[in-house]
Amino acid sequence: MSVKGHTHLEISTFLSQNVEGLQYVDKDKGQLEDLSNHVFPRPAVFISFGRFEYTSTGTKVKVGKGIIRFRVAVENYADSYTGSINQQQALAFFEFNEKVHQALEGLSGTYFTNLTKVADEDDADHRNVIVTILEYECNLADDSADAKKSFVLADPELFIEHKKNLSKQVSISDTFVI
Repeated sequence: MSVKGHTHLEISTFLSQNVEGLQYVDKDKGQLEDLSNHVFPRPAVFISFGRFEYTSTGTKVKVGKGIIRFRVAVENYADSYTGSINQQQALAFFEFNEKVHQALEGLSGTYFTNLTKVADEDDADHRNVIVTILEYECNLADDSADAKKSFVLADPELFIEHKKNLSKQVSISDTFVI
């Protein structure tokens, strides 16, 4: 599996298992731009990869520093204005955003290290779906150029046969490695 595909699966699985109330996690493909064409349960989190700048490690592995973006979508019909009878309900999405942040901050995986929040902002014009963009910086190791990466680990069985009479004297020192 690709580096970013694997990273997406690790993060989406972690969020699904660790953020109470989260109903849906997906790759951000513009689902929030036209809510009439995309039906999904809410609250939801959509993941996308921003720009990564890569440096070489001297092998076929590159290390990139960049942004992973999370769009948190919470459906909310309550009113947040001062004096509203359901103001607390209207502002509950902030609590959900904090749950997502608590799960993501410092998270590391197979190819990525320590997600660190660097920005957040409201994303407007989604009717009664409140969307917050959370951006996290991390390093991403990309070993996709290494053709040997996809090798299959074998589980060999080791057979040792002892011979009573050796044909010549064998001396094994402490530094001998098989």
